[in-house]
Amino acid sequence: MRRTVVTSLVIAIVVGLGTAFANPEGTPDATRLFKFNIIGVDNPKNDMEQGAGKVIFVNLNEPSKINLVLNTEAGLAADEFAILNKDATDSDPQDPDSGALIALPDPGLDPYVVGAKGDADVWSAYSVYIRSLGQPGGWATITTCADLLDSTFAGLLPGTFVKALNRAGLFGGYASVEQVTRAITERPQGKSIFTNVTAELLTIVFKVEVQTGTNPDGSAITTIVYVRVPIFDPILENEYWEYDNNGLKLLQVWIYDNSTDVSADDGALR
Repeated sequence: MRRTVVTSLVIAIVVGLGTAFANPEGTPDATRLFKFNIIGVDNPKNDMEQGAGKVIFVNLNEPSKINLVLNTEAGLAADEFAILNKDATDSDPQDPDSGALIALPDPGLDPYVVGAKGDADVWSAYSVYIRSLGQPGGWATITTCADLLDSTFAGLLPGTFVKALNRAGLFGGYASVEQVTRAITERPQGKSIFTNVTAELLTIVFKVEVQTGTNPDGSAITTIVYVRVPIFDPILENEYWEYDNNGLKLLQVWIYDNSTDVSADDGALR
């Protein structure tokens, strides 16, 4: 009888530990590579040493800029992640050097035309997950932005470039037509779970008008295509996350070594 009780107790402890150390809901069964918190604050931060661990401070009720840099260009190893500047509360559209700065590895993706990806690599080298914590009610939108250096998109367009139809980023460049929305970041009343936002944060989707021919009267025949371009691709520069905050005080960002198919939701773009 005593052996049965002891055995049952051991099993209960093992099961309990397994539950306690299980991955949070929404995260993959994979190795976590990096994590940090994005914290909304009312007042600008002057001392960037405050805040334990890896953290980025953003404005609580206005947009902030989180600059992105390829890790090897920042003098880091090809597999390293690092927050190089914690302060995004100084974000200023007139100052390209303002905002926070995070170094990331190359996501290992190819640009492609949505609906015609061919043999482009659409599986990311790592994946990004987020969840909001703290008091319910706050939310933010996060949009990846960049300058476009090549209007031919490296020869991918099925016609001649006319113009990009994306809105301007609040801190320069073009804003992706795809973003992390309020529905993802708003802190719920109950349990908060992680959401995979790899496509939204590691790529930019351009909505492009192209000319595919000419009518008999000389007017242009045009069509609209969408092109997904990964951050750090040679046709982009000055990449950043536009973090438009509406009272969200804490967003967790966890990065794992699993792959994500960034084309999985392309159907919603067409």
